[in-house]
Amino acid sequence: MRKSTILITLLALLVLQGCSNSRPALADLPPLKNKVDLGTDWRSGVDGNFGESSERFNLVLDSDSLFFVTDKGTLYELGQNRGKEKRVFPTGYKASSGVTRHDDVLYFGTYDAKLVAASLASKSVLWEKTLSSELLSEAAYAAGKLAIQTADGWISVLDATTGETQWRAKEDLPSLTVRGTSAPVIENGKVIVGFASGKLKAYELQTGSLVWSYDVGKPEGRYEIERLSDINGRLVVDNGVVYAVAYNGTLVALSIESGRPLWQRNISSSVGVAVKGELLVAVDMKSNVIALNAKNGNEVWKNSELEERDLITPEFFRDYVAVMDRGGYVHLLDLVTGEVAAQRLADGKVPPGSRMVTNDKQMFILTPNSNVTALSY
Repeated sequence: MRKSTILITLLALLVLQGCSNSRPALADLPPLKNKVDLGTDWRSGVDGNFGESSERFNLVLDSDSLFFVTDKGTLYELGQNRGKEKRVFPTGYKASSGVTRHDDVLYFGTYDAKLVAASLASKSVLWEKTLSSELLSEAAYAAGKLAIQTADGWISVLDATTGETQWRAKEDLPSLTVRGTSAPVIENGKVIVGFASGKLKAYELQTGSLVWSYDVGKPEGRYEIERLSDINGRLVVDNGVVYAVAYNGTLVALSIESGRPLWQRNISSSVGVAVKGELLVAVDMKSNVIALNAKNGNEVWKNSELEERDLITPEFFRDYVAVMDRGGYVHLLDLVTGEVAAQRLADGKVPPGSRMVTNDKQMFILTPNSNVTALSY
């Protein structure tokens, strides 16, 4: 094997491994006088944390409760106000992805290719369905159906009550991909899903017929690692527009109905975007935080103060946009200027364990030392 091939292979393994221990230590943050008092409301210990990636797990808000699963397969319902346990159910499965909730049922995936439906009320598993490969992102629910993507490129739609397969579609994947999958979105009777090939596709929910396809990722380069074009980040749908971004690709806004691009920018990312009104916030591969006009893609501001800090998907939090870095710090950025207004350790110097989620008053996150933390200001 040539030395160049060996080098490329080793680099690929480092990229795909995603292990924080192999990365250099983060530089100390410069002193900052917080403009708002970002503090901890509560912190609750739970049974387990997250698996191998901070973007893989999620927290679901409903009414005054917070729902999630840990990597040990324990389902939780916590009160949002004080973090008190309302219901807990150890399912016995090893979870590989976050949850989808409908009424009393929570759905989650496993490494051994199972999609599990469980009831918190009866503390029982309702059904399990073995699919074609491991599940690395949560399912989407609508109209009594579940859409789920597996790591081998299959998108499956199942009956949410029985787990029976309604239809499946396969996307051919490149030989080298970033580990992880994008969670599907169901909107306007369509299943929208981003693949490791860099393609964003829309299917009819009822029949599985392909409606449109668009290349968000643009594989270019001599070596496979240079051609990575995965869509791994969260897709966002707002006012008939779907926003997606790819590794070594572009950030694009497409019409849900036709798949026609409304605008696109040469921004690559391995995480999703956040949209609120006319403002879209993205984090690029170097952890620059970029705000764009969601209607036309024009740049509003760019913050490069947090470069190389491995930021996760941004989240709007009241009057700010929040990002969290590998060192465990949450940063609040001004929506108008992009300046960092406040920062705080979420729970020790540890990376995030889930995507952040917010309500009107608090922000919640699962950390890898088996805690759920609520922040507010």
